Amino acid sequence: MHLLVTWQDLSDKDLQQIEEKTGATILKGFTEEEAREYAPQADVILGGFGAASVLEAAVKCRWMQTPFAGVESILAAKWGNPEMILTNGRGSFGPNISEHVLGLILSFNRGLHLARDQQNQRVWQPRLPIPFRELTGSTVGILGFGDIGRHVAKRLAPFDCKVEGFRQHPSEGVHGLDEFDSFLPSLDYLVCALPETSKTIGFLHKDRLRLLPKQAIVVNVGRGSLIPTDDLILALEEKWISGAALDVTSPEPLPKESPLWTMPNVIITPHNSGFTAHLKKRSLQTFFANWQHFIETGQPQINLVSASLGY
Repeated sequence: MHLLVTWQDLSDKDLQQIEEKTGATILKGFTEEEAREYAPQADVILGGFGAASVLEAAVKCRWMQTPFAGVESILAAKWGNPEMILTNGRGSFGPNISEHVLGLILSFNRGLHLARDQQNQRVWQPRLPIPFRELTGSTVGILGFGDIGRHVAKRLAPFDCKVEGFRQHPSEGVHGLDEFDSFLPSLDYLVCALPETSKTIGFLHKDRLRLLPKQAIVVNVGRGSLIPTDDLILALEEKWISGAALDVTSPEPLPKESPLWTMPNVIITPHNSGFTAHLKKRSLQTFFANWQHFIETGQPQINLVSASLGY
């Protein structure tokens, strides 16, 4: 069994552990050139990236496990084996990204990003250009109430927040997307954690942003394509909303000329909210469990991706 590993965050020690647990022949493809060279031999890919040329060359690959949740680039590529099964890292990002969400909200509420700017300039100015605010007792909408959304809600509980969850397939206590617009005027914060699909691109457009109250802060840790960038800039400039905290943008990287960089009511992090030491551990646990299913039954069982749904 040939296992092509393209996840660049793995160390030699990690590769040794993978080899010991799977018994597979490890093909190390940490560059696109290496991965493309080994792809025709691969029976399985443990992939940190899904370069189209690599996927097209993987004509024998029966299963690909990506450690990440987003799979839009993989689904958009041509697969050398159209019957390949794709699994993702869903379930590995709830604790880490939800903590990032709270960090962004609390930093915004207390102007910590502006205080850091002042510290760098050696300025002592207690009155910052944005008012201090409290998370306690606020109403928080969570757009995309999956693993990340549930963990956000769990961490908001000690702040006595009222949480309204929204997802494409509603369940008990979680609203459908068709109800989303009616809740927007009541939200103090909107946390966005949707994957990128044909239905989510541009979903939070200017007409919806205008429905939010002026005190609302939008936090996006899902995909930048959810919010048309020009609409977001307009909402911030016209003060339809109070601010935005973005771990994802459209495009990425954010162009240097974008006005979002210098807006005092914006916090930007470079799509790194999930990168904690625990991510690798959780992702490998999922991979090893799936490997066992794959060996025993011929296919993995955990985090199967639906091409029609896009996640």
